[in-house]
Amino acid sequence: MPARKHRTGEALADWEAKRDRHEQQMAIARTTVRNLSGHALLRFKEAAAFLGTTEKTLREHERDDPNWPQRVRLSEKITGYRLMDLEALVEGGMARAFVSVETVE
Repeated sequence: MPARKHRTGEALADWEAKRDRHEQQMAIARTTVRNLSGHALLRFKEAAAFLGTTEKTLREHERDDPNWPQRVRLSEKITGYRLMDLEALVEGGMARAFVSVETVE
């Protein structure tokens, strides 16, 4: 059960304010990291959301398109895409990548 379900009144307002502050802090942190390094790492779900596609479609491109950016492995359990690789993909004409996969099927 989500935390907000068992809270009411002032407790719920406090919890929502705390959640909003946390989301703002995370957004600031991501922006800071992106500006400092240019190498922000997006996890698989975040990459799919960034590209406006589903995780299934992302897996298909990863499997079928030799020009698709490779995931970076930080540890045994942590992998992701470099933000700059995904931005380059979009700027370089991601539409062509989608068309090429759709015409093969």
